[in-house]
Amino acid sequence: MTTFDRATAGDEGDLSPAELADVCEALVAAWHEDSSRSRQGAAAASASDLDAQSIRAAFSQNLPDNLEYAHGQMAGQMVNAIVLQLQSVVTLLRGEPMIPLGLWPLVRSEIEHAGRVAWLLEPFPGDDVGRLRVARGMLEHLAAIQRQRFTAGKWNRPRAKQFKEKRDELLARIRLLFDDVDTPLDKPEKIDQWRIGDEKMLPLGQSVSLFLEHLSNGAALYDIFSDNSHPSVISLAFQSSVAVVDGVTSTTFPAIPRVVNFQVKLGCLTAYKSAQMILGYSGFPDDSLKRWAADAPTRWFAS
Repeated sequence: MTTFDRATAGDEGDLSPAELADVCEALVAAWHEDSSRSRQGAAAASASDLDAQSIRAAFSQNLPDNLEYAHGQMAGQMVNAIVLQLQSVVTLLRGEPMIPLGLWPLVRSEIEHAGRVAWLLEPFPGDDVGRLRVARGMLEHLAAIQRQRFTAGKWNRPRAKQFKEKRDELLARIRLLFDDVDTPLDKPEKIDQWRIGDEKMLPLGQSVSLFLEHLSNGAALYDIFSDNSHPSVISLAFQSSVAVVDGVTSTTFPAIPRVVNFQVKLGCLTAYKSAQMILGYSGFPDDSLKRWAADAPTRWFAS
């Protein structure tokens, strides 16, 4: 009987770590080529441009600087972070020996950033787009400051005071724009209950689910990456090989082709889809990304 060797488990068509690194680097290059068109701002008649017009109309009195572009710039920063994380995936893939355990938290973080992109840029129906878009961007910005304030309060009180001042300044600006603001500040878990106008804060897990709607069979993916990012003797056992030599037991973590290909596939698809979101929102073509997709493993895009 043939013994199943998990360390060599793979499927026909699996790529080696070096080949996967090449695919990732090609995607990073495609993003830089397509995003270079954005240097002059969003294209005319793009979703970004139409939203900016709606925002200026909704807040015609005392419009703060950059209000109409803030949410898009936040989303763009998130996409840049995703691409940097994918570059870190390349570093691990080219390592000798290749350590697959480090890929789980990197790709998980990519997915989490992509969830915020999906939320910030989610299309809105109806006429009140400007107010909704601003409210969502303000929630994202205020929540980020508030979390930093809570964390700094545990280790650096002067720093926490600085974040509190920034938070209060932003909250004051928000209240000049919206009459209906409900942002309890006493506990970090209450951030998920925040509301500005008609917009409610979207918790991290729900924003991830929103992004994963863009991927086939995405429902369980975040849970898989979370399970393998957190301490778990079961996930470690699944990925390890045990050998006994002269009575001494040793454990190694081989790069299992099937697993590594799964990790990198999702890392690349997350970067690819989030990059398409921000380019599409800004009205720019994604020709380089599409060429990358045409050259990527075919089954990565199979339903």
